[in-house]
Amino acid sequence: MAPIEPLPLSRHLLSRTTDLEEFGERLNAVYYPARLRVRGRHGGPAVLHAVHGPDLTAGYVQPGRDVQVIPVRESTTAFHINFAHRGRLLATTGDLVVPVEGTVASVHNPGSEHALHHWEPMTGVVGVKLSQRVVEEELEKLLGVPLEAPLRFEPVLDLDSAAGRGWLALVRLILTELDDPAVLRDERIRDHYVRTLAVTTLTVQPQNYSEALRTGGSPAMPRTLRRAVDHIEQHFASPLTVGDVAAAGGTSVRRLQEVFRERFEVTPMTYLRNVRLDHARELLRGGQTEVTEAARASGLSHLGRFAAAYQERFGELPSQTRRG
Repeated sequence: MAPIEPLPLSRHLLSRTTDLEEFGERLNAVYYPARLRVRGRHGGPAVLHAVHGPDLTAGYVQPGRDVQVIPVRESTTAFHINFAHRGRLLATTGDLVVPVEGTVASVHNPGSEHALHHWEPMTGVVGVKLSQRVVEEELEKLLGVPLEAPLRFEPVLDLDSAAGRGWLALVRLILTELDDPAVLRDERIRDHYVRTLAVTTLTVQPQNYSEALRTGGSPAMPRTLRRAVDHIEQHFASPLTVGDVAAAGGTSVRRLQEVFRERFEVTPMTYLRNVRLDHARELLRGGQTEVTEAARASGLSHLGRFAAAYQERFGELPSQTRRG
């Protein structure tokens, strides 16, 4: 794959330095907190070009030597795709090793444990970070129903396939457009590009809703799980225990925990907490409901824990949502 000339996002130079500590600080500011470990001798300046927004971050990253980049797992709240503009490196996601090179990109899901390492000299990578909220909103539009489980992409994107080449062409177009300051100032254009890329990624890259997209429906939910979920959604404001939810589903607590982990990758009580937090967020978005009132109406009585859990889920405090 021939390199794009000039380098992607060349008008948005954020760092060009031999000081890797400074480079790491700039990198963390536009993506998310990560640890940088130097593994190779100096090979040139570290370069970072990037544009950063709430729903899309795109950047060109060239550390100039072999480094290991390890994002803090709790901070990885977006979908992240890396492909090599030039050179080669390895990406790990969980136990899987992905060679990121001309025809292969790595895909990382929110909350996943991943790292980038074994950078060849002067390797440059384009990293695209897409908002989980936007991607899942577009998926719900395509399906016509709310998601029943978190979206999870397969970790390897084949850039040599027809679909992969189309995806790469779109990303290159967006990178070129984002180099134009006028595009960055126009929120409508930016949003159009973000959502177009989200839909294209959903249709190109295999994920746990691919079959539902092909057949026009969502994966069938077991009756036991459906009863438990319905009970949570109807009674989330009431005091609920895992035993209450298991009884509503007509199953044991142990089996309930198993099916929730299989389907949603969370425990029943975490699912309940998320439903409560989502309800509180809807109340706060109108700006008319006090934080305390929204928490209590959603079944969240401990305000300190509510604020901490809310910030963890949405990246902002309840009071910030209320202010808009």
